[in-house]
Amino acid sequence: MLKLFCGMIIGSLITMTLLGGAPVADKVIKNAQTIFETQSSQGSTTLTIYLLAFLAFLLVQLARSITKQNKQTDLVIQKLRRNRMRTL
Repeated sequence: MLKLFCGMIIGSLITMTLLGGAPVADKVIKNAQTIFETQSSQGSTTLTIYLLAFLAFLLVQLARSITKQNKQTDLVIQKLRRNRMRTL
């Protein structure tokens, strides 16, 4: 995808150079840089929020599964103790 984007930029620069010369090509480069900087600064904040939310969800699920396993283990131990007492 990055190669495609770079190819589009290079193609438009060649076209701009043929049609308008260096000043038009400079404007295109400045506009592309501005858009890229704006998107990268906004995207990193959004990405960070999504990553933090995913990690929080993952930690909650991990804690729940550990608690559930401990409860199940305790129940099994209780049942085994009851059965052992009955057989003695």
